[in-house]
Amino acid sequence: MAKKSKPKSKAQPNPQADWYAAFGEPTRLALIGVLATGAQTVTKLAREIETEMVNVSHHLKIMRDADLVITERDGRFVIYQLMGATVKGTTLELAHTSGAKVALPLE
Repeated sequence: MAKKSKPKSKAQPNPQADWYAAFGEPTRLALIGVLATGAQTVTKLAREIETEMVNVSHHLKIMRDADLVITERDGRFVIYQLMGATVKGTTLELAHTSGAKVALPLE
């Protein structure tokens, strides 16, 4: 009789890993660069990085789920801004609720 194998367990959610992963994509890095200048709507972000609004919305959802951005509703608009962000000279410093920090150069 063949031995049954245990089903593989799914990886446990790791908010800190998700936060780090949110930096690892060029569109999201571009969005971070624009958001470093201040809060923006999806429309303004799409115009600034020259891509479709649906693409920006997709990446913002990933960033929001990773606690990288927060939102505020203004009528029918949603305003996005970086969470735990500080600009120091030409460097953007981001801090996660776990205490993890990342410094990104602003160009």
